Amino acid sequence: MPDAHFRNLDLNLLRVFVALLEEESATRAGGRLGLTQSAVSHALGRLRLSLGDELFIRGPSGLRATPRAAEMGPAVRAALKLLEGAVSAPRFDPATTQRTFNVAASPYACSVLMPGVVQRLLTEAPGVKLRLRGLDASLVDDLDRGRLDMVIGGFDYVAGRFVHTSLFMETGVWVIRADHPAAKGDLDDAVLARLPRLIVASGDAAMEGAARMGLRDLGLRAITAWSDDYALGGVSLRDFQGPVTVPDAYSALIIVGETDMAALLPRRLALLAQQRGKLVLIEPSRQPEPASFGAVIRSGESEPVNWLLEIVRDVGSRL
Repeated sequence: MPDAHFRNLDLNLLRVFVALLEEESATRAGGRLGLTQSAVSHALGRLRLSLGDELFIRGPSGLRATPRAAEMGPAVRAALKLLEGAVSAPRFDPATTQRTFNVAASPYACSVLMPGVVQRLLTEAPGVKLRLRGLDASLVDDLDRGRLDMVIGGFDYVAGRFVHTSLFMETGVWVIRADHPAAKGDLDDAVLARLPRLIVASGDAAMEGAARMGLRDLGLRAITAWSDDYALGGVSLRDFQGPVTVPDAYSALIIVGETDMAALLPRRLALLAQQRGKLVLIEPSRQPEPASFGAVIRSGESEPVNWLLEIVRDVGSRL
């Protein structure tokens, strides 16, 4: 866009642009901004004229951003956040804020990170409310629209409009109950290969939907996917038909503690049970590369969200 056009551009039109990008509807964008649908349509018309692009095209599920609009989106959103921060007063103060943070995370990530995070919040920001939810099929859309502040999990890849921060690494370890008959003798490969194995494989439809939704935006990797990379007694789970399948590591922990089955668990979870004298840890036949857990936020996020991210990052670095 020529400089002359930018000098004459009403910045309020950019607020309409971001609302349309996130809501994909003139009616919802208007409701969010306190404008009528007609006013939103008029603003969009002015933007189209100024930028020489349609920006949004009507599709079966609402307004769809053109390539130009999708390319502009992250930069415009970040610029408006900076402007908002520059003119807003007072600045964010953790000690007095009453802000609510919405975070999506897997149960395991919650159990590992959140005790430390919650303790920090209680100490540094007693007025903060933290709303945790699981990983579901709407999380990418909710993160884009600001209904989520952060997603925590394992990611194979992250779309460029998001910011990824590494938190901690994790490996898997096989476990059996402490009084398992096999634990009384030598746990050689011949013994380990014959142990019945509990398969941890998510059958949760919401998690599967989240993985499908993330194919183009967040490459979520479920912790249960590790099982194919580890072997016990020289036999990988991909070559082993387990008699029992459970949806999560916590169910596996309980069942293994009451049966003669073995299960592959995240190491930190297994160590907690070992410390209580409940489990015996067995190193896998081969040790794959550790899996990385991280946090994802939108690019150009507000000061409060970046403050929360720093707390989460610091807690993760101490695990």
